[in-house]
Amino acid sequence: MVEQVNKDETMSRFQHGGDTYGMKDVVDFSASLNPLGMPVQVIRMLKVKAASFEAYPDPQCRELVAALAEHEKVPAERIVATAGARDAGARITEALKPRKVLVCSPCYSGYEQAFQLARPRVVHHSLVASENFDVTERILDYIDPEIDLVVLCTPNNPTGRVISHELLRKVLIAAASCDAKVLVDECFIDFTDSASCTPLLDEFQNLIIVKALTKSHAMAGFRLGYCLCGDSELLEAIRSSGAPWAVSSPAQVAGVAALGVPRYLELTREYVAEERAKLEEGLRECGMQVVPSHANFILFQSPIPLYDALLERGYVIRRCGNFRGLDASWYRIAVRTTVQNKGFLAALREVVA
Repeated sequence: MVEQVNKDETMSRFQHGGDTYGMKDVVDFSASLNPLGMPVQVIRMLKVKAASFEAYPDPQCRELVAALAEHEKVPAERIVATAGARDAGARITEALKPRKVLVCSPCYSGYEQAFQLARPRVVHHSLVASENFDVTERILDYIDPEIDLVVLCTPNNPTGRVISHELLRKVLIAAASCDAKVLVDECFIDFTDSASCTPLLDEFQNLIIVKALTKSHAMAGFRLGYCLCGDSELLEAIRSSGAPWAVSSPAQVAGVAALGVPRYLELTREYVAEERAKLEEGLRECGMQVVPSHANFILFQSPIPLYDALLERGYVIRRCGNFRGLDASWYRIAVRTTVQNKGFLAALREVVA
């Protein structure tokens, strides 16, 4: 049985996870945030700095960019702070004004929505379920001289699959031969054992990387992300395409404090890997088709409708029928705390029993 979802309603009401406002006594498995929660050091620093918030934010985010540069091991001149990944997408669209964009499906829809500001032709490269929706060398066949921009996510949302640096390099070379840019979304890379592709910035001027502290440090309410690029002119165009005070003072303070927490991301990766394995095993035991994930979320297909039944039991999951290439039988769940994950699996067993 396939859960029936009105496509227009799904697109408008359930475009993203995390909208639990108006719900009572629920555990949100629809938003993929760090299960360790916002570092306490961030909360303390916000209290210390609260009096300074009456002034305008630093429009150049100097202290934040310096902290990001140290964190990423790249020159500060290669970084632009943004109000989250969606703001980054809008800035990149304004800076490039692409006419033809290549995206994968299924994939995060925020970029495609941002591209509509420039009204480009969007070409979709469909990923294959039997291959765990991995991006393969077949994508190279889609990069032609008309392509202005190639968009990739690693790990991909909602699949949780990473792209090898070997394939990224091939994509960058193919795009460069067509004078095209490559946008690589690494917003969830800190949850994986994979290295960032930032070292490729030295080699490829057509590479734009987008990251965010939103997910990795459980700070979704601050809207805090950043772009990295080796092309100084392009990076300046991206910077100039945003509002002068887009990143608020609290967000800047929170970002600096978060980046200074020792071993936070290391502990996060260990915790997520252990809990993700338990969730994937539990999902399979309940008859779900699971896409093995490298990230802090899991995509799976269910033989029966799940959303309403789990909501009745206090658990909100992400319906994925509005992702291009998926239907209403697909769902995504976040990796949360041990107790919450056990509770979710117990509720799922009740539903499928």
